Amino acid sequence: MPATPHATEGAESPVDPDGTASPGETAIFFCCLFVLTAASLWPLWTTRFLPMQDYPQHLFLAHVTSTYDHPSFNWKEFYRVDVGFRPYMLWYIAMDLLSKVLTAEIAGRILFSLYILLLALLALFARRLAPKGFLPWGALLLFPFAFNQMYYMGFSNYIISLPILFLALLDLDRLAENASACDIARHLMYCVLLFLTHPYTVLVYISLAATSAMVSRSTRYQSLRMLIPPGAMSLIFATWYLVQHGPSSAPAGLPWMVRWWPPNLSLTYYLLQFTGMRWTGGPDWITVGLWSLVALLFGVAWRRCDRNNAILRRLVALYFASLVGFMSLPFWMGYYAYFNLRMAPVSYFALSLLLCRIPVPSRCGMVLACSILALVAGSVQTQKSVARETETILPVLGAARANALMLSLIFDGASEVIDPVSFYQMHAHEPDYYHLLVGGGASPDLFPNAMLPVQYQPGLRLPYPETVADFTWTDHGAYYDYVLLRAAPQELYQDLAVTCDLVAKAGSWGLFRNKTARKPL
Repeated sequence: MPATPHATEGAESPVDPDGTASPGETAIFFCCLFVLTAASLWPLWTTRFLPMQDYPQHLFLAHVTSTYDHPSFNWKEFYRVDVGFRPYMLWYIAMDLLSKVLTAEIAGRILFSLYILLLALLALFARRLAPKGFLPWGALLLFPFAFNQMYYMGFSNYIISLPILFLALLDLDRLAENASACDIARHLMYCVLLFLTHPYTVLVYISLAATSAMVSRSTRYQSLRMLIPPGAMSLIFATWYLVQHGPSSAPAGLPWMVRWWPPNLSLTYYLLQFTGMRWTGGPDWITVGLWSLVALLFGVAWRRCDRNNAILRRLVALYFASLVGFMSLPFWMGYYAYFNLRMAPVSYFALSLLLCRIPVPSRCGMVLACSILALVAGSVQTQKSVARETETILPVLGAARANALMLSLIFDGASEVIDPVSFYQMHAHEPDYYHLLVGGGASPDLFPNAMLPVQYQPGLRLPYPETVADFTWTDHGAYYDYVLLRAAPQELYQDLAVTCDLVAKAGSWGLFRNKTARKPL
């Protein structure tokens, strides 16, 4: 386990991580940390499906890579696989290894459990940030913040990279001192893990590490030493990007553009964390009340503390830099989206570490911990409700045979539990569970990202309508064994009955089997 990072910001730095906190107070804090860790792990192991939008496709890709040579599946007819040691691959490499002895679903749960455990480790390291004589109660906010918008979006690689990002940022202090070979090796490990997990997080690391070095109250020599890692990562990233993103690697079918979200929409998205992931139709007022209580408790503690020494400039800079990035970066840049929105959890975690600097009395800390536990419990209930919506697809997928071509038409992919505007595609990728649970086959909606480990075979084109309204049987449906519908109008059910048999219907889902000879691709 890496050594705990030091803080080195002159007069602002905490001297003693234990201070005068009594053994009883420390024991209570660690008990709260343990309970919140267990509560955060609970939904990962007690729900049939994790409530994440893109997660089914990530599981499907991992399943293909681990069973590519299995004779029961026809993957090789449609896909080619390349799981290499390169950026964006760490999640898939780990999934591939785990899936050799476990199912892809269990492997995914293990990796997201590691995400929670890394956040718990980050909370432990945050003890160095607390003022002398106090405990870092703000670090407990990492747990409700763990289930943020990106979690529900299901950006698996990016989510898991976030605790590594902050472990690396806190570890910069070691390099400002007379760093040993062990210190350098540890920070190098963090940088390699970040680079292999998600390139976007590398950009965030470079920006925030440079910001941290420039505002630090360390000596000029120490600040320059802190700038070495982000500087080196900048050169490595630039080299990789120029090699990786040549004309031949541009995702086909996606427009190159730069587009911003209106500020009011960005702000609404940011506030979802504090409204129970609901906005359209009104927030979850219990969640709003609990967050208000948390803010009040920190506000009272702030008013009573010595504010001249309470805040580290570096932590303030990390929070505001991430917040500025969220509000100013484009939503869509190049071929990929969610550039600014990915900064939301970064700012939440930075806020949690910043609040570690506020000296919270232990009694107030216990009330705070209870409020945070209630927030996690509310999130668990939300996750279970979304997962129950996903489970409605099971009887439909179970009616399909393996190794089939399936076209899914999602007329409404929103959830009834969380905001239907911000998460309008919440259930759009659930048809990928067919390939995982039934096995084999192909569908036309594999995201054309050159970094993904699974790509279509060269020259393969699966017919797919631009929008569900453009669907016609002759141009699209006739090429498939099955057509899977979600929230489709009754007229489409009647039209498909001419060429298909309705083999299963459950909730919003309906599955039709092609009863004619399938057109060759």
